[in-house]
Amino acid sequence: MIRHHVLMTLNDDAKDAADTIVAELRAFVPTCPEIRSYQVGRDMGLTPGAADVSVVAEFDSVDDYRAYSAHPEHQRIISEHIAPNAASLVRMQTDD
Repeated sequence: MIRHHVLMTLNDDAKDAADTIVAELRAFVPTCPEIRSYQVGRDMGLTPGAADVSVVAEFDSVDDYRAYSAHPEHQRIISEHIAPNAASLVRMQTDD
């Protein structure tokens, strides 16, 4: 199993984009059969300096992760909603 982790910190003037990013990613999930499990949400504001949006996704294989990563709808969400608004984006994959 491959677990994909993402922490997004949005630009100060783009904090309101978090809800759109979460909604877009949630709408995308049912269209990508390679996704085994997907959790996305915005920070609750309990810890100062925390990231704004997180994703934890699970895939059965590296090929499934790569298919998700390259999926045209996923790429659209990144280019239209994440890239223009993200101050930083931390990603990693583990083989839990």
